[in-house]
Amino acid sequence: MSLNGISLYIHIPFCRSKCIYCDFFSRPGYENYFEDYTEALCNEIVFYSSKYCDTVLNTLYIGGGTPSLLSIELLQKIFSCVQNNFKISQSFEATIELNPDDVSEKLISFLQSSFINRISLGIQSLKNSTLKLIQRRADRKTSLSALKIISENFSKKISVDLIAGLPYETKDDIKKNIDELLSFNPGHFSLYSLCVEEGTKLFELIENKKIDFDYDVSDEVYLFAKNYLQDNGFVQYEISNYSKDKENQSRHNCVYWHLENYIGCGAGATGSFFYREKKSERYTNTSDIQKYISYWKNFSESRNGCFQIPLEKEIIDRKTEEFEFFMMNFRLSEGVSKKRYENRFCKQIEEVSVFRNKVFEKWVKDGKAEIKKTDDDVYYVLTETGRLFLNSLLEEF
Repeated sequence: MSLNGISLYIHIPFCRSKCIYCDFFSRPGYENYFEDYTEALCNEIVFYSSKYCDTVLNTLYIGGGTPSLLSIELLQKIFSCVQNNFKISQSFEATIELNPDDVSEKLISFLQSSFINRISLGIQSLKNSTLKLIQRRADRKTSLSALKIISENFSKKISVDLIAGLPYETKDDIKKNIDELLSFNPGHFSLYSLCVEEGTKLFELIENKKIDFDYDVSDEVYLFAKNYLQDNGFVQYEISNYSKDKENQSRHNCVYWHLENYIGCGAGATGSFFYREKKSERYTNTSDIQKYISYWKNFSESRNGCFQIPLEKEIIDRKTEEFEFFMMNFRLSEGVSKKRYENRFCKQIEEVSVFRNKVFEKWVKDGKAEIKKTDDDVYYVLTETGRLFLNSLLEEF
């Protein structure tokens, strides 16, 4: 286990309704399971905390689904479980996702007094016709009210989610969205380019011509939004993430991008552990909520044995880990660190095919990549144009 500590992701898989673009694991209509799920979740947290009892917890991210559907009492039970069972880092970052519909002064005051020091608010759009189309619970008025409550009652970090390129939204629409959000002074934006994922209701509606959607126009709106955020002083430190400064970057997400160790708790949650001396591994908990509750609520390690945990495990060989390292680090504006790569994989980066075969060198000549040297390291960086074609570079590995 890394001496640098570990991170924890907690998944709350509940939602009141499913947005038409969403392909994340979430389930509506499970309100009667909230208390049992929380009890099961806490048992799983205790299990992993005892397994990694000597490891400091650096970051926590509570996502979903919709974590803010849980009552304050249930959230407090989860928070207390984490605090009582992990050694917390002095620089601890704790994020919770909120839906604007659930925001109240009581909830935000509770979060202000808790160890949560970062809120991620799912706005997506502030245009009523768009919100209705994509079946978001919150309308424009509700979202603006939530932003006002948070800005007045939460003194810590705030991030907002926005989707660019939604059906029928123009550059002017996304500009208005960003301008209104900027008035609440968030330190971080997650700006997503709309992905029409197969299996979603949005995909079905577009395929059946019930929504008129132009992929090229959607891309143009996203590029406009990206540039507009940068014009307003936000730095794109990862393909979909922008911050005012380094202090406002998501440290938890950097754990994913740098392929560091993290525990995943909750139905459908994923955890990853990377080792030098043996093959690394990744697990994904069962997405059957009832099965998850049944196992963890009644968990007894002596009776059941941890080998029967309802999850799927993936062994990550060094070649796969190396590929993922490049895939994730090229998403970052800082790029791939030569020193970090060579320390991790114990070989020279020049041996990697894209460098050995001069592919990266060609990308540099084409203006899609750069090589940046510091006093003690070298970074292989994709330019903004290059990151748009990341997949084609990955095909060369």
